[in-house]
Amino acid sequence: MEVPKGIEQFGSGECYWRLQKALYSLKQAGRQWKKRLHKVLTNLGLTHSCADDCLYIKREKREIILLVLVYVDDMTVSGPNGYKIISFKTSLSENFDITDLGELKFILDILIT
Repeated sequence: MEVPKGIEQFGSGECYWRLQKALYSLKQAGRQWKKRLHKVLTNLGLTHSCADDCLYIKREKREIILLVLVYVDDMTVSGPNGYKIISFKTSLSENFDITDLGELKFILDILIT
């Protein structure tokens, strides 16, 4: 690794760099993404399902309000109340740059009807 221009070297010329965040395609990038997404989803009131690591559930008064299924960086959001889904997407867009593809038609090359 070469020291960038404008940075002074100290001592014997050996230099160590500490990353402030995970970079895309590094070993820890996927883990760091999952940790950040988990933190945001739990802050929005969703709980992690015991049955599936990719499923998050939001309940109010013991009724399921939202189901969020995560696959890498894709999400499927479902629930009985359209207003709650729109509210969730708005809250999520405050934390991430998202693209809303509308009603679900395909996921993982599976046709949804």
